[in-house]
Amino acid sequence: METIRGLNSNGPAIIGTGVAFTALAVLSLGLRFASKRIAHSGFGADDGLLLFALLLYLVAEILVIRSDVLGRQASSPEDHFYTTYIQYVYIYSIFYFPTIASVQISVLLFYRRIFFPSSFRWTSAVLIAVACAWLVAALVIEIGYPSYPISHYFSAGPETTFHVNYLKFWLVMAIIEVLLETIILVLPIRQLYLLQLSMKKKLLCSLIFAMGGFVIITGIIRTIQVYQPSGNDVDLTQGDIWLNVHLGTAIICACLPTYRPLVSRTSSIMKDFSDRRSRSNRSHQHSSDSDHPYKLRPVPKNAGHGDSSDFMAAVYAGPHQHDMQGNFAEARRSDSTNATKAERSEESPVRTGEAIRIKQSVDVV
Repeated sequence: METIRGLNSNGPAIIGTGVAFTALAVLSLGLRFASKRIAHSGFGADDGLLLFALLLYLVAEILVIRSDVLGRQASSPEDHFYTTYIQYVYIYSIFYFPTIASVQISVLLFYRRIFFPSSFRWTSAVLIAVACAWLVAALVIEIGYPSYPISHYFSAGPETTFHVNYLKFWLVMAIIEVLLETIILVLPIRQLYLLQLSMKKKLLCSLIFAMGGFVIITGIIRTIQVYQPSGNDVDLTQGDIWLNVHLGTAIICACLPTYRPLVSRTSSIMKDFSDRRSRSNRSHQHSSDSDHPYKLRPVPKNAGHGDSSDFMAAVYAGPHQHDMQGNFAEARRSDSTNATKAERSEESPVRTGEAIRIKQSVDVV
């Protein structure tokens, strides 16, 4: 009954994490292959193993979600829905170990493609052997000696006389997995600092590899949440949630170190787009300036010392500025000429009278 109550309370979380992390895992592997295509890199054994891990993960997620739907319909442990749910649990639990082992070996094979020192290759080979041994031991116990006899899951299953304390077995395998993932995480750090790279690039690469630490974090949380020291079995509903999260995170983190060509191409495209947009804006601004012949300009310092026509000519300076200024100057010259002519015309009678009077005086003398 406790498992049924857990299914009813945790059902949305099981389905939600399953769908979300499955989509993220598929997207991550798709981006990995896109990055390799940009870099013109071939399809390697590490890619094949990670693709295999993703396929196992997809199958496990389908079984997990299906079992959750069936289990929530059960009213008691004797209900046939609950019996079907337990059968699904037995099957998808088997998928966990080959999925996580495939991701671990894929990461180690990726390391072997980029790091060449013989000592590193020997170390990575030993870790691959350990991961394989861990996988074989886990499958033997999980398939042949689960927490209950196989006849508990399938009525036609064989009765077994040898039983394993499944709870302790599960805890030991979880601890070994976390230790193995920790070693895989720190393995490339020393090799990175031996490469002829700038310190900035070394720190950046170290940060990318260190993001694999999320797998260790989810593995530790999974162990704490699922392990029940006072019980005979693990918490199945919490196990479903953290199976979704842990396996999905492992696939995502295994893809992260391969994204550099994709990031570089994306940055280049974004920079080109930004440059084109900037040039377009400048061209549009220039076109707007030419379409407005009387665009407001800053007023010169001596604008207040001339007449009103000089001030207006300074304010509305456009592409026809010189023509307008010439017209204003011509108008001023014309006004000045007319004024001079008028003055001369007014003065001419006076000057004529004065000349007559001077002539008359001369004649008198």
